Formats: sequence, C-alpha cells, structure tokens
Amino acid sequence: MTRRRGRPPSAGHPVSEHRETWLSGNPRGPRWHPDAISVVLCYPSSYSLGMSNLGFQAVLGLLRAEPDVVCERAFREPGSSAAGRSLETGTPLSEFDVIAFSVSFEDDFLNLVAVLDAAGVPLAASDRSDDDPLVVMGGVCAYLNAEPVAPFMDAVLVGEGQVLVAPFIEKVRGSRSLPRAERVRSLASLEGAYVPSLYAVERDVDGGIAGFRADADAPSLVRAATGPSRMAASVVLSDGAFFSDMLLLETSRGCARGCRFCAAGSVLTPRVWRPAKEVLDAMEAAGSRTSRVGLVTAALLDHPEATEILQGALRLGVELNISSLRADAVTAEIAKLLSACGVRTVTVAPETGTEDLRRAIGKPMSDATLLSAARTMADGDLRTLKLYFMIGLPGERDEDIEAIPELARAVRSCFVEGRTGARVSVSVSAFVPKPRTPFQWLPMADESYIRRRMSYLRKAFVGRPRMEFSCAGAREARREGVLTRGGRELSEAIRLAAVERVPWKAALKRSGVDADAILGRERADSEVFPWEVTEVGPPRERLLSSLVVARRLLSERA
Repeated sequence: MTRRRGRPPSAGHPVSEHRETWLSGNPRGPRWHPDAISVVLCYPSSYSLGMSNLGFQAVLGLLRAEPDVVCERAFREPGSSAAGRSLETGTPLSEFDVIAFSVSFEDDFLNLVAVLDAAGVPLAASDRSDDDPLVVMGGVCAYLNAEPVAPFMDAVLVGEGQVLVAPFIEKVRGSRSLPRAERVRSLASLEGAYVPSLYAVERDVDGGIAGFRADADAPSLVRAATGPSRMAASVVLSDGAFFSDMLLLETSRGCARGCRFCAAGSVLTPRVWRPAKEVLDAMEAAGSRTSRVGLVTAALLDHPEATEILQGALRLGVELNISSLRADAVTAEIAKLLSACGVRTVTVAPETGTEDLRRAIGKPMSDATLLSAARTMADGDLRTLKLYFMIGLPGERDEDIEAIPELARAVRSCFVEGRTGARVSVSVSAFVPKPRTPFQWLPMADESYIRRRMSYLRKAFVGRPRMEFSCAGAREARREGVLTRGGRELSEAIRLAAVERVPWKAALKRSGVDADAILGRERADSEVFPWEVTEVGPPRERLLSSLVVARRLLSERA
C-alpha cells in the first residue's frame, strides 16, 4: 500500500468551529509522518450527537493513544461544505488508510453510506481497489446486526474496543504492503473481526437462511471479542456536544434485570461495575475543566456503591446528569442526594400500563412501587419525572393501552400536586423486536396498528395540566425494525435511500424487499437469523427458554 503512507493532509485547514478540551488521549492532535497509519473515526450523524456518544469517545482515545497512528474525526452534517472530509484538517476521507465507523443506531446505516458516497469511496467493498481505504465498522450495531450494511464493509469489528483496537492496528500495520484482497483477508484472523466477503449466505428451498458458508481462511462463526477492560470515560469535552462540556463516565456495563425486549442486557455481558473510588477520582481529576458529569449505565441504582458515588459527587460539587432509574431502588436518601447534585429530571420506564404485561416482558414493576417512587422523588424536590412506555408489545390488549394515561395521571398526582413547576413527561415509542433478545422470534406491529394506538394516547393526554406527551412516528419505527432485523438484501434499498434520495418505502419496493416478510410474522424456533453469522451474548437456547416463560405468562392473561 504505497498511496498514503502518512502523507500530509491535502486540504491543510481545520473545519471544526467548536471549543474542545482534551482530557486524555493525544491532545496534540494528528502527527502525519511517512510511517504513520492514518485512521478517520467517523460517527455517521451530527457532531453534537457523536461527541456525546461515550463509545465513540472511548475508541477515539484508544486510537489516539496508539503509537504511529494519526486519528482524525468525521461526522455527517447534512448540507455541510465539509462533507467527505475530516474535522481536524479537512482531509478527504478517501486519503486515509482506514475509515472506521462507530454506529449506535440503525437509522445511521443510511448516513454511513451517504458519508462514503460524499467521500468518493466506492460503496461496495468488492469494487474497491488497492488505493482505497479499508472501511470497517464497530459500535452497538456491530454487536446486534451488521448484515444490512455488510456489502459496504471490509470488516465489522464485534466486541469491546479495548480488546479490538490494538490488534486491529497491528494487523493493518503488518499487512499494509500487501494487495488489498490479502489485507482484507488477513483481518479474519482477528478475534471479533467479521469479514463479510468471506461468508456466503446459504438459502433453503423457501428462500430462508439455511446457514452461512465461511471461506477456508475464516472461522465458521465469529465470536465477539471480550475480555478484562476499563470502564469508558470521555477523552474530550466540547461546547458543541449535545451534553455540552460534560464528562461522561461509565459506571457499569451490562444489566442483570433480564427484560426480554432489551438488547443491552443480552449483549453487554458479563455485568461489571466501576468501583466508586475510580468514579470519584475521575470526577475530581476533571474538576478544573468541568463540574458537569453524566453517569452512563443501564441502571445506576443497581450499582452496589451507588450511594457512595452520589455522596462523593455532592462532596466534590459536581452537577450530575443520569439516565433512567429503577423505581424499586429509589429511596428518600437517594432522591435527596440526586437533587443536591443538581439533578432535576429523572426517567422511569414502566414500559406498559398493566402489571401482568410487565411481568410477561420481564419487567415486574407494580403500580404501587411506581407511585411510591414518584412520592419519594417529589419529597426530594426533583422537578421533572419522565415516564417511558412502549406500544405493540406481544400479547398487548386494549386495557394495556387504556391503562397508560390512567397510570400517568396517578403518577402526576403523587409527583406534582402542591409543587410549583413540577411536571410529568410521558414518552411513547413502538416496540421493535431486537436481535439477541428473547423477543427476536416475535413479529412487530404493523404501521396502522401503531398509528391507531398513538392517536388514542395523543388524544387521551390532551388538556392534562403539567403533563407533556410525545411519541415516535410509526413509519420511523417500522424502518428501524426492518434495518435491525434484515439481512444483506437491504443493502440496495439503503443505497437508493442514502445516495439517490429515494423514499424508504419506494426504495424497499425497487429493491424487491418485503418489509412485512421481515417484520410481520412470528419466527419458528429453529429459524436462522441474519445476525447469527456472529456470536454475541447468551446462546439461543437460553433466549428461547426465556421466550417460553413469556409465552406462558401471556397465555395466563387470556
């Protein structure tokens, strides 16, 4: 590979207008020299969202810490004159050795392809020459299902960045003089590296997936790269991030609650905790640069040292931002500590309006527990309580939907009454059966059903004082469902939508994809899924066992 070899950037001017403060990694920025390996880390959405994504930040720090690696960033800002160029120097993405995408949301599959198109990089991996960059992908979507964009990828890196990044760079360094085909093939020997071109999808007589045939140089099944690793933390603060100038700290990874709809609890295993001392030391170290800290975790109050973390944050004068809380873990002490640390908004996710449906989906929260938590948080002077619900869940009935506004009204009475400025915010989205979960065998509700349920709830919340209501669109939910559950057959529809701006439904039709065939049917227990070319999370036998329990609980409701 003789084209780039650390060549200085051709544009020669930065395109970033944001104020940034580096906490770790390489604050001096890129160092182009003849032997450098150049990597552009791309978040296929806005700078604001990318710089608030802890996974993106963690990989940025790892790449910047690698010797002889030039790592710049790129984002997708629609309409920007810098499309297809790096943030730091405005270098065309096509001039880097590696374009590495960090993808957290399935909708960004379209943005990913749009970035490659703007950069002038051939979209199909099979069309790239020796002079084109290696195109790889990691992130949450690599864990779940990368098959819709597999034809665009030279490799998909499945697993933890701290385990994958250094070996990947070493492999790139050792193969850079080889022809492109051999460079790509060599990646298959890395733990967690899935090279789509080395795998063929085999079909049965009905057109379903019978299995995957691996090339002789590739493992029959790609297992996620896991191993001991540190909790992630921000490497750079930015005034342009969605969480402006906020230090993001991962306090735990994974979840042991066992919600049957949740992919995070399945793929992020085993459950690990960051000791309270490490969390507080990181807060203190960043104290001269920011007092704003976001604690990133599936369930903060499941942390065995949650109280110590909150007490330490209060002692350090830190302003906290937190994700959702478990209602059954909220105590008076916790509520007061959160308020004292500047937390004004908390989120609790009942998921549905009735207790028996909650039990069936693996989230056994009673109404009494939720109402008690609302009163406790009100006593702690928290100001906004957000409630998150889903519709279209398996076994859902009219009474489950009708119970949502009634439950929200009861929560409002507990949380708002007698307090000026307090409010309840209700958010509703459609259930999407995610890969790697017990519900991956189940169908998704059709668009008309979702619209009808959303319309009912929207009307039910009209005119309710000190209560807000929002819901996600049915069309967008179905698109997410297709993208998260489909296979390589989606690549042409993605290209049409991303490059030719064809509306999504028309793109599916033109490419011969039937969305209902992907979403609208319950799968046989033995059916092979597109994402099972890689092995992530619990074995399917354990997922099926959980689904059997859910089916029994749902049948008992009938």
